[in-house]
Amino acid sequence: METRNSLNSFATDIKYALDATTIIGITDQHGKIIYVNDKFCTISKYEREELLGQDHRILNSGYHPKQFFVDMYRTIRSGVVWTGEIRNKAKDGSYYWVHTTIVPFLDDQGKPYQYISIRIDITDRKATEENLKNTLKALASSNKELADIKHALDASSILAITDEKGIITYVNDTFCEISKYNRDELIGQDHRLLNSSHHPKTFFKEMWKKIGAGQIWKGEIKNLTKEGKEYWVDTTIVPFLNEKGKPYQYVAIRKDITDRKKVEEMILRSEKLALIGELAAGVAHEIRNPLTSLRGYTEFLKDETSEEEKQQYFDILLDEIERIDFIVSEFMLLAKPKVLKFNSKNINAVLTQTITFLKTEAKFKKVSIHTDLELDELIVQCDENQLKQVFLNLIKNAIEAMPNGGELTIRSKRKDNYVVIEFQDQGVGIPKEKLEKLGEPFFSTKESGNGLGLMVCFKIVADHKGTVKVESEVNVGTKFIIELPLSKS
Repeated sequence: METRNSLNSFATDIKYALDATTIIGITDQHGKIIYVNDKFCTISKYEREELLGQDHRILNSGYHPKQFFVDMYRTIRSGVVWTGEIRNKAKDGSYYWVHTTIVPFLDDQGKPYQYISIRIDITDRKATEENLKNTLKALASSNKELADIKHALDASSILAITDEKGIITYVNDTFCEISKYNRDELIGQDHRLLNSSHHPKTFFKEMWKKIGAGQIWKGEIKNLTKEGKEYWVDTTIVPFLNEKGKPYQYVAIRKDITDRKKVEEMILRSEKLALIGELAAGVAHEIRNPLTSLRGYTEFLKDETSEEEKQQYFDILLDEIERIDFIVSEFMLLAKPKVLKFNSKNINAVLTQTITFLKTEAKFKKVSIHTDLELDELIVQCDENQLKQVFLNLIKNAIEAMPNGGELTIRSKRKDNYVVIEFQDQGVGIPKEKLEKLGEPFFSTKESGNGLGLMVCFKIVADHKGTVKVESEVNVGTKFIIELPLSKS
C-alpha cells in the first residue's frame, strides 16, 4: 500500500513537472485527443473543449508532406517512440514549431491503447535557424558577387590595397605590368616608389588629408615605372573604416590614361600654336598701321619743313613708337608671362590704391567713382602688381565707356571662401553677341582697342585661380565680376 502511494505521488510530481515545462497531449489508439494541458491550449490558441475529441489534423499547417505523417503513425503504431519537429497552425492562423516526442502506451497484447505527446516550443529557435540560413545564403551570394567584382576589377583596372599607413599589402597583375615592378618588389613599400616628381608635395598632402578623413579621393597622377618611363593613371582611392570610423586600409582603383594625356597634350600644343599664329597675325596688323605713319612722317621730315612742323612730326612719331611698344609689351606678357610673386594682401587696400591713382582721370572725364567695400579685411594670396594691372585696366575701360560721364561703382564682398569684386559702370553697354568674344586677342568694343589688355586681365585672374564674369545691357551699362579664393590662413 505504501509503495503504491509512493508511486502515485511520484507520478503526480512528474505530471506537474511536465505540465509546467512542456506541451502535453494524450490521444486514444485512434488518435482522438482525450487530454491537453494548459500550455497546449496557450500555444494553439484553442480552448480545451475545442480540442477534446478532435485529432491533430486540426493543427495541420500544410507544411509537411503526407508521407511525413504516414511514417510517423507507422512508427508509433508499431510501439516505437517517435521524435521529430513539426510545424503546426494555431487557431488564429499563426504558425509555431514544436519538438515532439510521441510515446505509445501498450496493452497486454503489445498494442498501443494511447499515445502521450510531449512537445517543446522551438519557434524562436527555428526562426533563428531560418535567419541564419538566409544570412549564410546571402553571404554566399555576396561572396560570389565580391569574387565577380574582384575578377572584373582585376581584368580591367590597376588595383592596389594599402594599410592605414600607406604600405602596400596587395597589387594585382595589371599593377605589376604597368609599373614594371614584380609583386615582391611592391609589397611592403609605399607609393613613393612610383613618384615621378611631377606633382608638388601639397598635391599628395591634400590627398592624404581627404582619405585620412574617410572620404573618397579622385584625381589624375603621373607615375614613374621601374624603367624610368612616365605614365598617367586616373585614380580613385576608397578608405575602408573600422568601427570607430577610422581608415584601416585603402583600396586604390586606377585606369591607365597615358594615351589620353598624350592626345590632350598634342591638342593643347596645337591650340597654343594656333593662338601664337593668331596673335602674330594680329600683332603684324596692329603694328602695320603705326609703321605706315612712321614711314609717312619720316618722308615729310626729308622735305623742307619749319621747326614747328618738325616738332609736331616728332611728337607724332614718338606717339606711334609708344603705341608699337605697348602692343609688343602686351604680346610679350601673354607669350612669356612674368613669374608671379604671391603674398598675403588685403584686396580692399589694393583696390583703394588703384582707385586713388585714377581718381583725377575719372574726375576730368566727369566720372564719379563710388566704393562699397567689405568692412572686414579680405585677404588673398596674390601678386599685388598683377592685380593692380587688372583693376587699372577695368577702371580705365569703364571710364572710357562713359564718354558723357556717369558713375562707376566698385564693390567687394565675401562669398563663402571667395572674395567677389564688382566694377559696374553706366556706359554704352556691350551687345549680347559680342560678350562671348571678350578676352579674345584683337577683339575690342573700342575703335582704338586691340583686346590684348582684357585678354591679359583674364589670364592674370586665371593665374590667381579666379574667374571673370561679364554682365551687360546696351545703353544701361556693364558689370565685370571677379571672384578670387580667400587665403586659407
